[in-house]
Amino acid sequence: MASWLAAPIAALVWVGASSATIGQWAPRFFFPTLAVVGAGLLSVAFVRSLARFARRSRSGGRVRVIGVLVNAVATLFLVVLPLTRVLGVVTAPGGGAPRIIAGFGDWLGGEGYPRLSPHRGIDIAGRIGADVLAAAEGRVSVARDSRDLCGLIVVIVHDPHDYRTVYCHFSAISVTPGEAVRRGQRIGAVGTTGQRAWPGYEHVHLELQRGRDSRDVEDPVQRIVGCFDGTTPYPADRLVLTYPVRC
Repeated sequence: MASWLAAPIAALVWVGASSATIGQWAPRFFFPTLAVVGAGLLSVAFVRSLARFARRSRSGGRVRVIGVLVNAVATLFLVVLPLTRVLGVVTAPGGGAPRIIAGFGDWLGGEGYPRLSPHRGIDIAGRIGADVLAAAEGRVSVARDSRDLCGLIVVIVHDPHDYRTVYCHFSAISVTPGEAVRRGQRIGAVGTTGQRAWPGYEHVHLELQRGRDSRDVEDPVQRIVGCFDGTTPYPADRLVLTYPVRC
C-alpha cells in the first residue's frame, strides 16, 4: 500500500516542479510537504520489500528481486538524493563565496530530484529580497516576466565579447531594456517566480549564452573570478564574471 501511495505523490510533486503555473498556484509548503510524506511512504515500502526478500530467501521460497530493485532505485532518487541536499542546506557554512545548489549540466535539480534535461546554468543560493547584481558590465536586452519556468527574467548583453548572462526567478526587476549596467549594479531582487524554489532553496539562476543561439550555453563557473569588489580592476579584453549576489 505504501508504494502505491508513494507513486502518485511522486508524480504530483514532479508535475508541480515542472509547471510554473501549478507551482505558483499551490501554497508554498504544499509540494515540500507532499515530498516528505511520499519519502516516508517510499522508505516504508523499501524496508518491507527487503524484509519479504529476506524471509523468502531463508525459507527457500520464490524470491522476487524486481520489487526490491524498483524500490531501491526509487528510494535512491526520491529519498536519498533529496536528503543529501537537505543536509547540504542545513550544514552550509556562513560567509565566503555564495553556495551553488545546482551546477551546470547537473541532472538533479536544486532540491535533489532528477531532471529531464541537464541544467543550463547554475543556481546560486540567496535569501528572498536580497540584491541580484550584474555579473559583468553590459546592456540590458530583456527585463520582463517570461511567464515560464524562468519567471521574472533579466538578460544582459556583454559586448564586444558576444556573450549574454541570463538571470531568473526575481521577485522584482530594477532595470529596463536598453539600459547600460555596471558590474555589481543591482538589477533586481531574489525571488521564487517561475519554477518556484522550495523553502530553503531560494536562488538566482545564472546562465551564460554564446552568440545568437540561446541553446549555445557555457558553464558560468569557468568565468567567475570571485565576489564583486568595487576596488578591483577586472580584465577588459575577455569576459570575466563575478557572483550575482553579495558575499
